[in-house]
Amino acid sequence: MDNSLSPWKRSQFNLLPNPDAERSLVYSEKLRDIISKENCQEAHQEIQSWPGYEVSELISLPHLANILNLVDISFKDESKRFGLGSFKSLGGAYAVFKHIQSIVEKRTGLQIDSDILRSEKYKEITSQITVTTATDGNHGRSVAWGAQLFGCSAVIYVPSSCSKERIEAIREFGAQVIQSNLNYDDTVRLCAETGHKEGHQVISDTSWADYTKIPSQVMQGYSLIAEEAIIEYFTRSFREAVPPSHIFIQAGVGGLAAAITGYLWDLLDYKRPVIVIVEPENAACLFASAAEGTLTKASGDKDTGEIHTIMAGLDCGEASPIAWDILSKGADFFMTVPDDITAPSMQLLANSPFGDPTITAGESSVAGLAALIMTASHEESRQTLGLSPDSRILLVNSEGAMDKALYHKLVVEELSG
Repeated sequence: MDNSLSPWKRSQFNLLPNPDAERSLVYSEKLRDIISKENCQEAHQEIQSWPGYEVSELISLPHLANILNLVDISFKDESKRFGLGSFKSLGGAYAVFKHIQSIVEKRTGLQIDSDILRSEKYKEITSQITVTTATDGNHGRSVAWGAQLFGCSAVIYVPSSCSKERIEAIREFGAQVIQSNLNYDDTVRLCAETGHKEGHQVISDTSWADYTKIPSQVMQGYSLIAEEAIIEYFTRSFREAVPPSHIFIQAGVGGLAAAITGYLWDLLDYKRPVIVIVEPENAACLFASAAEGTLTKASGDKDTGEIHTIMAGLDCGEASPIAWDILSKGADFFMTVPDDITAPSMQLLANSPFGDPTITAGESSVAGLAALIMTASHEESRQTLGLSPDSRILLVNSEGAMDKALYHKLVVEELSG
């Protein structure tokens, strides 16, 4: 194994085979209410009709794959989606559209599409609507953009840890931003409580009791990533028209991971890829849930119990119940990685020592890559995961350099210094 990979070889990780995974389990009707080929196709067709839609690039890293003794590593690059910088643009804005569409159709008795909403024909209705959400940055930006696109107002709550740059990125779309003095999970609760009092519609990417429809719509938007990737896998001749064998996907509350897992489970059944869910070790609510066999909060830092990670988009102590419904049986492995591997992973993509293409990846994007390199570098974990010279790996660059000051500190200064 190449010496350039020594940071990953030295780093400690936790790998847990999902004790409740059932590869042969038939995808249930209950799960189809959350994610199905049909409701995802509706979301895909809608999003593909929006101005500025383009298929995100699937970038191969052939030299890293060769070093790790794998046939292929491909990165689905979400950093340019609709100019918003992350995969979140697919989910929050879609849920905003569905909410506004339902209100206008109810008021008018007519079928309404997104072109009509963007034309401002029903501005007198949409301008009276306010949507709200809690976010570490990217989801709030998507909701704010969706509100601007379809003609309503947005109030976005952010936790105390949210950077000024992420806040300003939300304000660019005309949203009101309220920064709490709380962590992410408590800010979600504050947003829900205040939104209910103010008559604002919560557009959350996490679910709770009696609140599942909108988070499901958010996840349906995310599933477009899997749809696009599978189409490209089936059209790339060097892969002999086969899907990826493994997907390493980072998770916060679990929405993206569950969207990809559920969509591919429904589409490919037992032939779906091996799914490895990756979380920061101090914010690993899904890992904790898998270990306990039930939805469980993250334990946080081993000394302080604090839920905090440099990977801002994954800084979540509580999983989304509907995401857990899918992942509890559909994911094959759960894994945690340390924060100190974040910067080396971002640097490897920004300036590959092996000559692979350059990828600008934010701090929340590289957990899957870090997990792959760690496990592929150790024979025991290779065997556990079934990694071989025939394995084809799909990763997702879930955000670009959304916090440019932090990106400069972790990547640019290190590479230039």
